Amino acid sequence: MNKGDNMEEFIKFAEKFNLNDSMIKLKYDHSFRVQKLCETIAKDEKLPENEIALAKLIGLLHDYGRFYQWNLYHTYDDTKSVDHADLGVQKLFDEDEIKKYWSNKEDYQTIKKAIKYHNKYSLPENLKENTLCKIIKDADKLDILYLCTINDIKTKEGGEVTSEIKKDFYNYKLIDRNKMKSEVDNVISRLAFIYDLNFYYSFEYLKNNEIIEKLFNNIENKEKVKPYFDEINKYIKEKLEVIKC
Repeated sequence: MNKGDNMEEFIKFAEKFNLNDSMIKLKYDHSFRVQKLCETIAKDEKLPENEIALAKLIGLLHDYGRFYQWNLYHTYDDTKSVDHADLGVQKLFDEDEIKKYWSNKEDYQTIKKAIKYHNKYSLPENLKENTLCKIIKDADKLDILYLCTINDIKTKEGGEVTSEIKKDFYNYKLIDRNKMKSEVDNVISRLAFIYDLNFYYSFEYLKNNEIIEKLFNNIENKEKVKPYFDEINKYIKEKLEVIKC
């Protein structure tokens, strides 16, 4: 069960929900893309086979709580419902659903912590150097940025950049979403995701898939946000050079 059967179990789990609902399908597809990103980053970091398998599982299950969240609250806004990561942990570990996906109980705390903290603003001090926790945070952010470039999930622009958002951005900080006051703040907060990335592959993914260029193309009033995109492009270039060394 540890290596190959968890994808089949996840499909059976997801089929209990309405996959014809575009919002459920969104998280279903997202889960598989994040799983693949986790696997790719883990392999690029040359992790042992068991850790690669764990990374894949964490990627697959990281948004487990989203399925229940949508069914219960019909929203993916944690501030208007529940913290989806905590809900996922509750379902997987308090209700023993994890047993369907992974049999080695010695790995449960590792899986639990990675899922619980994948959506948090920062990792606790004792997990800041935890590779699997960092991998899922990177993979999740990369796919969210990808989603912002396609179909009807386009990043739009409106309003002015809040001064506190601007300050945090130029101090290379993640943006606290509670500080956002406009659509353009949301654009800047997405760009600031990149300050929280950890691995060479993550920056390479952004470059090779032209994520920043595609995001910029979705902006209506480009001049207002161009300095922020220029700063992020410079940051990505520098990180690729530094990490590679």
